[in-house]
Amino acid sequence: MAFFVSPALQDWGKAEKGHERFRGLALFGGHVWPRAKALGEGLKPLPGNLYHSLFPALKGWANERKTLRRTAVSLSMLLLCGLAFGTALSAPAAEPKVSYRNDVQPILKRHCWACHSASKPKGKLNLETVPGMRKGGRNGTLFVAGKPDESLLIESISGPEPAMPQKQAPLSTEKIDILRKWIEAGAPDDSPADKPRIEIKAPATYTFAPAITSVAWSIDGKRVAAACRGEVVILDVESSAPPLRLPTASDLLTHVEFSPDGKVLAAAGGAPGQYGEVRFLDAASGKLLSARRVGKDTLFRGNFAPDSKAIALGGADGAVHVVPVDEKQPIRRFELHSDWVLAVAYTPDGKMLVTAGRDKATKVANAQSGELLRTLDNSTELISGVAADNLFALSAGRARSLITYELKIALAGIQLTGGGNDARPINRRDQYARPIESQAGEVLALAISGDHKLAAVAGNFGEVRVYRIANRQRVALVGKVPAPVYAVSLNTSGSRLALGSKSGLVQLYELPSGKLLKSLVPVPVAGGAQKLSQAAAGRP
Repeated sequence: MAFFVSPALQDWGKAEKGHERFRGLALFGGHVWPRAKALGEGLKPLPGNLYHSLFPALKGWANERKTLRRTAVSLSMLLLCGLAFGTALSAPAAEPKVSYRNDVQPILKRHCWACHSASKPKGKLNLETVPGMRKGGRNGTLFVAGKPDESLLIESISGPEPAMPQKQAPLSTEKIDILRKWIEAGAPDDSPADKPRIEIKAPATYTFAPAITSVAWSIDGKRVAAACRGEVVILDVESSAPPLRLPTASDLLTHVEFSPDGKVLAAAGGAPGQYGEVRFLDAASGKLLSARRVGKDTLFRGNFAPDSKAIALGGADGAVHVVPVDEKQPIRRFELHSDWVLAVAYTPDGKMLVTAGRDKATKVANAQSGELLRTLDNSTELISGVAADNLFALSAGRARSLITYELKIALAGIQLTGGGNDARPINRRDQYARPIESQAGEVLALAISGDHKLAAVAGNFGEVRVYRIANRQRVALVGKVPAPVYAVSLNTSGSRLALGSKSGLVQLYELPSGKLLKSLVPVPVAGGAQKLSQAAAGRP
């Protein structure tokens, strides 16, 4: 639809030949063009102040044409369109300033922190903070504020074969341009002020039952550990002894696990936006053996190495962190994902890591070097759990599907069909991916038995399903559980199941019968723990 202008406006346009962009929009073809068409032709909208100065001419033209063109566009419509044009681009928009916090830091975090961080300052260079960047490393200062062309940072990431980042694809021109503009602007630091460390202290009695975010069976099957907000609670399975409560420095624990040799209990989590932490406790007494701080955000689910010497955990920085029990040993960081790594699992031989997370990818990597061996799958939704046995990797998440991946086939060399220019890679996912039945809702928890034969799945639906991994057949179904279930664990033989729910309940079941053995809130809750436990167990 075109908006016709009066001869007065056409005369104005002829008199304003020096302002072609305004004249082009107001008078192109003798009419004002709609916004989309005008912009499609490279024209600019009529400035709002210019539109208002022409209002009398528009009004006069409308009165002149009233009797001749009753179907013409109304004056109100002209005003609306003119105001829209003028508001949209009355003046060229100022180029937004580059922010270190919002623009620069994400680039450095994604591509540089794996080698140049406080925990791993390769070349004595720490890129986690602006002061660290200003200080520089072994090769000198990293940048000259206001002079990007004289800055080592820009030099090292530019050119046909940039020196950095190592073992990664070169940075895109857009990312390089962001870094260049930031330095050119003087490298301003808009990082938030350091937050004061808040002492984490578990209450003696909770007002409400805290959600249970992780559970784990001891190797001998006599105890169950539960992550309850920021404390670890150890339950005696066979007796009614009060639970052992072990505080940590985490605001929220996300993972608890007994080591394969049964000697160590790991509790991982952290404080969001501040630090990740792993505490290694003596499995028998609960005594603290060591504590390791990792990065600047909470750690997620992981898995002990088969030799019990370290635990691999997912991080909010897109990396897998391999944390040794021995404080003298360095923490290793493998950057494998573009978003939160929510779950990590070792293969039973300890040679590979299966990882997945919020970037929706399931991957397998070399456990020693961190080298990515293959992206097994790309889901349409985030993946919240992974597991592995000697032959298969498993993953599940929001897409409600539990899938097994035959590792031998998945890691074999890529095969081609055809020859010459007609050669095409064979789509081999169908050869190694084996879906198990669809789940009743989003999967929030996935666990494997100690003998690596069974897998348990739970989520925001009222049941836990248990499968035999070798043939993908369901072998047990536990119904009427207190959903959503955030955590599940199978004992070594797969004959017992533990679960933790959002309601704050820990429940223990016998398999495959699904008989409830114990149900309790493991921490004191003002006035309601006993009633909650009885209600969930179906008792009066």
